[in-house]
Amino acid sequence: MGTERETFDEIVRGIRGGDEPLREAVAEELRKLTVPRGTGAVPPKPAAGWHVIRVELMSGMAGELEPPPGRDLLVSPQHTFRQLAEAINGAFARWDLGHLYVFHFADGTTIGTAFEELPFRDAARTKVGRRDEGEVFEYEFDLGDSWMLRCTVLETEVDAEDAYGARPKGPVAVWGWGSIPDQYGRTTPEG
Repeated sequence: MGTERETFDEIVRGIRGGDEPLREAVAEELRKLTVPRGTGAVPPKPAAGWHVIRVELMSGMAGELEPPPGRDLLVSPQHTFRQLAEAINGAFARWDLGHLYVFHFADGTTIGTAFEELPFRDAARTKVGRRDEGEVFEYEFDLGDSWMLRCTVLETEVDAEDAYGARPKGPVAVWGWGSIPDQYGRTTPEG
């Protein structure tokens, strides 16, 4: 054969021209690239493994909310807590995002905004990871007004394509209910 480009061009001509042995050789090479070694099986569909996390706005500047408005979020174990916080903030109409936030876990772990004086694990560097169905943790947004949200893992091993229609790049809301109060209690453009 010749250079890599000439070899590539020859393969393409052979495939287009109906060169059966060449077509079979190319197919075999492609199988080697896509099938796990030692198996003849078709590569598995990416593992489901996503979570549906129910997030309910329990209280904040507006006091306790009864019944609490909520959103169900589809979240991958590979997403970071920062991505989860951004999705929660978007789903609950938080528009002034210049506030600290923190996730509180039953074992005392806190994951939040990276800030020197606060002992939080950095949310931007901490992945959501595998969660247990039924697990409950809290998300606190704006440590001054203390908007408290309860997060409950509803489902695990969810197939993102079945739940959302595609594999989203970040956590996304897939269901929701209730009225969301304004971040600063405003009811008109003037306040």
